[in-house]
Amino acid sequence: MNNIVKGVVALFAMVLMLTACDNDFDLVTDKVEIPVVYAILNAADTAQYFRIERAFIDENISATDIAQLPDSLYYEDAVVTLSRTSTGEAWIMDEVDGNLEGYPRQSGAFATAPNTLYKLRTEDISLEPEEEYKLTINIGDEFPLIEATTTLIKPPFLSTPQDGSAGGGLNIDPARRFRINWNDNATNAIYDAFVTFYYNETIGGETTQNSIVWQLLRNDEKNEIDTRADGFYSLLANSLVADNNISRREQGASFTLVSGSIEISDYIRIGQANLGITSSGEIPVYEGSLSYGLGIFASRYTELRDELILSQVTRDTLAFGSLTGNLGFQ
Repeated sequence: MNNIVKGVVALFAMVLMLTACDNDFDLVTDKVEIPVVYAILNAADTAQYFRIERAFIDENISATDIAQLPDSLYYEDAVVTLSRTSTGEAWIMDEVDGNLEGYPRQSGAFATAPNTLYKLRTEDISLEPEEEYKLTINIGDEFPLIEATTTLIKPPFLSTPQDGSAGGGLNIDPARRFRINWNDNATNAIYDAFVTFYYNETIGGETTQNSIVWQLLRNDEKNEIDTRADGFYSLLANSLVADNNISRREQGASFTLVSGSIEISDYIRIGQANLGITSSGEIPVYEGSLSYGLGIFASRYTELRDELILSQVTRDTLAFGSLTGNLGFQ
């Protein structure tokens, strides 16, 4: 479910910006309806959630006003089907309210309730790496079918760090570079990677649990991490307040690697095109592989190595290092 809201907001933003362009010519002479799809398969998730909505360009009503009308935002009788190309197996997705599923829609440009999503439980379907899957959306007889295909991500082989349940640890030695690598394969085109550091903070006898994310890769094509380890301690020094009344105790860490398919790579690349002070100012539109409308059907895989124990060198550096020795780590 990660990034569903961000992705669909980006797609809708294109439509909102189009309605605010130069008034020297008419963009539309009548209401134009644009289907918007954000559907990403992730075999590591317990359920698959897709968002299918519609955007309007109307010469009489602003796009920002339309976005606040649930009846204009969702299709009443959409039928969303996921199928496996090689076997012909097909599954019709259930329409659910994301607010009731634990995925509330953030307040902003769009109406927050209802928050319509389409759901399949992962255990009820057959998701096989390197297999092609097809998305079919029927939004009504007066519209063409929306169709797209993607190849399911093959999980990368990641030898280290080992999962904490197997006694895995994480060594962030400031005197050495921090390195992790994994095998590349044809289905994976882009990566995010980060360490989440967990710690308890005690102030005036009250203890709270906290975490800080050390971002290592973001939208990167490299299949390895090779960075200065002291960047971790610089992050903590810049994020935490040094105060003699605050004591802290580390609670381990986790490592997350997210792999994305070529469709995600293209979506991000096109979305970042023409940005900056030397850009043309044109609005890039990612049409992807959808046969009709705007949006993305893609695949990703999230590998989580949790409950990692910090090495003795890492703990000693937290407590006595030049960057973090004043932060009260015990």
